[in-house]
Amino acid sequence: MVRYSEKLNEIRETLASAGVFDPAFEAREILREYAGSAAFGCITEEALANIETAVSRRLTGEPLQYIFGKWEFYGYPFYVGAGVLIPRPETELLVDIATGRVKRGNTVLDLCSGTGCIPISTALKTGAKCYAVELYDEAFSYLHRNIELNSADVTALQADACDGTLFEGMTFDLITSNPPYLTETEMGSLMREVTFEPGTALAGGSDGLDFYRRIIPVWSERLSPGGAMAVEIGETQGDAVSEIMRSAGLTPQVIKDYSGLDRIVMGEI
Repeated sequence: MVRYSEKLNEIRETLASAGVFDPAFEAREILREYAGSAAFGCITEEALANIETAVSRRLTGEPLQYIFGKWEFYGYPFYVGAGVLIPRPETELLVDIATGRVKRGNTVLDLCSGTGCIPISTALKTGAKCYAVELYDEAFSYLHRNIELNSADVTALQADACDGTLFEGMTFDLITSNPPYLTETEMGSLMREVTFEPGTALAGGSDGLDFYRRIIPVWSERLSPGGAMAVEIGETQGDAVSEIMRSAGLTPQVIKDYSGLDRIVMGEI
């Protein structure tokens, strides 16, 4: 039998030698996933086999989240895998904004929804009626599964988020989006793990602003009185996205993330 502490050290060293960014964190997560949290116990043969498979996959560069098939966002579980963007902690700021602005009875629309982490978390935290739009088959499948997993009051539509005629006749108290925003240069220098994620969820054109130019003008017209649009951005895009919002008749503000970097632009009517 292999002791938990011995295996933890072994995995950490293996991942570190492969250049994994935070090998201690990932080693703990792998052991917790397959062997529980018995830090002073021994690991079963079945758990060891699962651990070895996970480590082997991780050494190819495959993201830990894909290996596990599920990841936590805002305290809720979400299925993840090939074909859908992995939820990231900085995106939780969009849900923070939603919880501060909307309540039960309000309507919220999320564009480019992927796993559905934003609208599902918003629906669960606020009681608002949420709508989600996702174009791609694989991502939409995860969105549907995650709505069921969390029993969330979210209506999902498979469609192009740039089509401002969707949900005809409706207006929204808040519109959120984490659209593709990486530039061509950034797409050419991705970390190995990120290359496993779908390029359609990452690439925002030559300057990273393609989706903002398409989404903001058409959807700003669908905001309810006193409503707002909040979009995630790359850390250097605050001024450019703010100008797009001004041109659409919104009053923008740039909001920093928990690391002090520009992360959200919110435009109000």
